[in-house]
Amino acid sequence: MTSPHHRVREIARHAKTAFEAAGECARTLIDPTSDREQARADGAALSQTPSRRLTDPPRIVVDGMFFQLQNTGINRVWRALMARWSETGFARHVVVLDRMGTVPRFDGFTYRRMIPFRYHDSLAQRVALEAVCRAEHADLFISTYYTTTLMTRSLLYVYDMIPEVVGFDLDQRPWREKRQAIERASAYVAISDNTAQDLHRLYPATGSRPLKVAHNAVEPLFGPADGPRIDALRRELGLPADYVVFVGPRDLHYKNAALVFDALPLLPAADLPALLCVGGHATLEAEFETRAAATTVRVATLTDAQLAAAYSGALALIYPSRYEGFGLPILEAMACGCPVIACDNSSIAEVAGDAAIYVPEDDPSALAAAVTRLRGLSAREAYRARGFARVSRFDWKKTADDVERFIRDVASRTEREA
Repeated sequence: MTSPHHRVREIARHAKTAFEAAGECARTLIDPTSDREQARADGAALSQTPSRRLTDPPRIVVDGMFFQLQNTGINRVWRALMARWSETGFARHVVVLDRMGTVPRFDGFTYRRMIPFRYHDSLAQRVALEAVCRAEHADLFISTYYTTTLMTRSLLYVYDMIPEVVGFDLDQRPWREKRQAIERASAYVAISDNTAQDLHRLYPATGSRPLKVAHNAVEPLFGPADGPRIDALRRELGLPADYVVFVGPRDLHYKNAALVFDALPLLPAADLPALLCVGGHATLEAEFETRAAATTVRVATLTDAQLAAAYSGALALIYPSRYEGFGLPILEAMACGCPVIACDNSSIAEVAGDAAIYVPEDDPSALAAAVTRLRGLSAREAYRARGFARVSRFDWKKTADDVERFIRDVASRTEREA
């Protein structure tokens, strides 16, 4: 039963969000172009100058709210898209809503300050977003996650169907917001064919709406690191020369970290690599401590540059997920010359192709054998070469250009139907 104190706190939180949304609506009525600035490159510097309302269609409003929440692969997607659109000039058609000053600046975009994102009152958020879209005369609204408007047409970028497929509690607010965003959208971009198929299977009404598959790619930062960079990272983390990498939260069942911790003890002591866990909780979970007793385990949060060095020096990236919307770490590791061991499900083979070693999701012996296989120089070099070739098939410029054309097409349909 909810306590009176908890109910009072909930009422206060909703009231605060409603007050913020009312203030946002009032500002758009009094001064529709308030709180706006345009990023302009001046030599090596990037400055912000006051800007006027966009006049040339398409007029796109992008809610940069995910940058307020966390730093994951979704941020990588939007940084890459924005960087390319800055180059092509499409940025001049886009107003980016900046929550709490968290959105990166790229030349040509118009940035508009927006109230903080709060999950607990989506209606107030929708009202505020609709007011901004109307003030901007928006042809199309795009969220970096699952925010929605009341009336303005929207395009939804779909990253995965993880909550629906692996059995999350879909009554939790974030997933209710996702369902609402899917149902409200006029068109979709999916990051893999598998994600598109799962979207249509789980939400059949989406099958009649426009959809574009636009694969992720790798940022230039990810490439083979030299020896000194690798050695410096190993010294900082206390890693031996022989190690494998696991990326992601270990406590989420679908990430399948248990397979790694069950497989490593099966290796002979002389062939037992250290394990570098990147991301997740800052300390190793109790359920894995006993299984990891025989090997060196390091848990770290790394910058992208450090992650590239970690991949470059590793024996392998072990990526045993039971489901992914794409699997960007696979490409990032391959770009750094790191062989990949994965499980053949969801989008994994779509991304990795023949450049990964595949093992069953629940077979520790097969994973241990795959690690042993990569100790052979010929096998290791073969998978490095396959990885480099595979990565070359994914390109952020092509993806961003494809998404730009799709946005223009959807926006022009919106204009014709208005």
